[in-house]
Amino acid sequence: MPFRKDTFNLKKSDYIQDNFTTMGLGEFDYEIGFMAIPEEHFESYMKDFWHDINEDLKMRREGRCVLTNPDGTERLCPNTKRCKNCPHKGLLERRNPNRVDILSLDFEYEGEAFDIEDTTTPSVEDQVLNALEPEPTEEEIKIQMLAHFEKVNQRYAQIIRLSADGMSIDEICITIGLKSSRGRQVINDCHDAVCDYLKLYHHKKNRK
Repeated sequence: MPFRKDTFNLKKSDYIQDNFTTMGLGEFDYEIGFMAIPEEHFESYMKDFWHDINEDLKMRREGRCVLTNPDGTERLCPNTKRCKNCPHKGLLERRNPNRVDILSLDFEYEGEAFDIEDTTTPSVEDQVLNALEPEPTEEEIKIQMLAHFEKVNQRYAQIIRLSADGMSIDEICITIGLKSSRGRQVINDCHDAVCDYLKLYHHKKNRK
């Protein structure tokens, strides 16, 4: 299923740019990636996907031309998708009541400029908090996760260890004593449980 790159808070180290493609919708481009989801969720996901795209376009489009009534009041052009041969095309102000403009960084109030908070470096408070409570390392997260699953589901804990040791799905199925079809379902359920624990999006991997 497709997903918009801009809706994920991705760092450059989190993805491979060549795995994304560009989808053009009118004057706007979206970077799109793909990942697998259960088939039964596909239809509802795609409805949400296109709904979000349409809502985003509503806020970004230039809008319709502003026409002037005989009494001097303004109104938006009632025509939609009929601009091709319009004699006013490109000559009138356009307005979109749904549009959200990005504010300029050059703020000024009554002739007096004021500073914008610099977010490129952590604040003093954040630096102190980071020193007192540093982010856990990958190994620490793994240890905490295994301890969690040892309590709630020992089979999942076993699958996580076997996967970390580099075992294939078929090898894991044999080790945990399940037939291939049932074993794969349990492994997929384990993967979803890990995603829930780490607060990640679910996407099943085709492992060999």
